[in-house]
Amino acid sequence: MNLNILVPVLGAAILAGCASQPTATGPGGKHLVYRDGSGTIVRQFDYPDDAFCRRVEAMAGRSARCQADSTSAQMKAHATLRYNPPGVIVHAHYPDMARCRSETSQLGAGVELVDACK
Repeated sequence: MNLNILVPVLGAAILAGCASQPTATGPGGKHLVYRDGSGTIVRQFDYPDDAFCRRVEAMAGRSARCQADSTSAQMKAHATLRYNPPGVIVHAHYPDMARCRSETSQLGAGVELVDACK
């Protein structure tokens, strides 16, 4: 999924979800992991806690799931984003530098690149 589409969805989820309770049940965690149709990890966002992750997961669709274990060791590039509001710092992980740069090159309203791809 292109980050230009993803960021507004995440922003809406954050704004809408700040006042709501998580709706998912079962295992979870603070790492929102996105997989493509073949199950390959394409990105991971680290949120402050499980509840925050669950609110975003509810809006993100089937390709994203909150999990307790991080997959960041498998990723070769990362960036730091800030969601405004509510001013939350989110660490984003990508399988390679090209994907990181592509997805962070144009961010939606309310998302700011704090630390570029490394």
